[in-house]
Amino acid sequence: MIIQLLKGYLRGFVGGPDFNRQHTLHFILEDQQLSISLPQTNIVTENPPRPVNFPYKSENWFNTHKKQEHHNSWVHINTKLWMYLPVICFFPSSEYGMLACSLWIKRLPATANINPFNREALARFVIDEYDNFHNGEIDETIGSGINTKIKKDVEKQSAARATPFSEDRFAQEIKGWIENRGQPPIPPAKIINFNNTDWVFYQEVRANHRSRKDYYCLPLDERHYLVCLFNHRVDLSDKHKKWRDHALASQLQIMNSITLTQVEKTSATTGNLLEASTTQAQ
Repeated sequence: MIIQLLKGYLRGFVGGPDFNRQHTLHFILEDQQLSISLPQTNIVTENPPRPVNFPYKSENWFNTHKKQEHHNSWVHINTKLWMYLPVICFFPSSEYGMLACSLWIKRLPATANINPFNREALARFVIDEYDNFHNGEIDETIGSGINTKIKKDVEKQSAARATPFSEDRFAQEIKGWIENRGQPPIPPAKIINFNNTDWVFYQEVRANHRSRKDYYCLPLDERHYLVCLFNHRVDLSDKHKKWRDHALASQLQIMNSITLTQVEKTSATTGNLLEASTTQAQ
């Protein structure tokens, strides 16, 4: 305990992924086995039975299990969370932040005329998907078109003024509102290699906030791709510097642990297999 406290004082935090306490998870994705090594979480939860078989090529199965949030529609595989904390907590809500790792399966829409095995095409698609959702038609039921709504609101404000906004002022108003209330443009996706495998990497990041989401995408077949998402949630911005490097190093170590290997389809890979539930920090 004393050694852990001393280590925490030197690092400036406690918590985060601990690779001395990790285990390897396996999932069956049709004819492939996905393996990933994850440290145990430092949040104590009761875990329900965990599915290990994901027949994602079945249209009915995918539609039954998919989730939707903004521009993302996916089937959830697994999520792990790690909190970063001060060495000594004086207040109940004194967390520095959290790193979360989620595995998804995403399906390309029927209108997407790309081959995801073409990494450059997939890189363009993920950015276009983000841009088109937030800058397209307004649909409040799914949250699309938020930037379009902002532009319309600024147009109304300008029209109501005795002297409408100049072209430059109009552009500045829209940019400011989108940065604060909308979904600003994100950097272009790029291709990153782990274990001789090329992944498409992109980030959802804001200039005015330290929290961000890092996405790694890997094609599974002509219509589906795997996503490994790392959510860096910053609760105390002035403490982020203490743990950001550790979180990024942990993220890269987890990515280096991921493998996809071919497996034969048998009765053991076609059912709705579940692992036993446990109550632990894992």
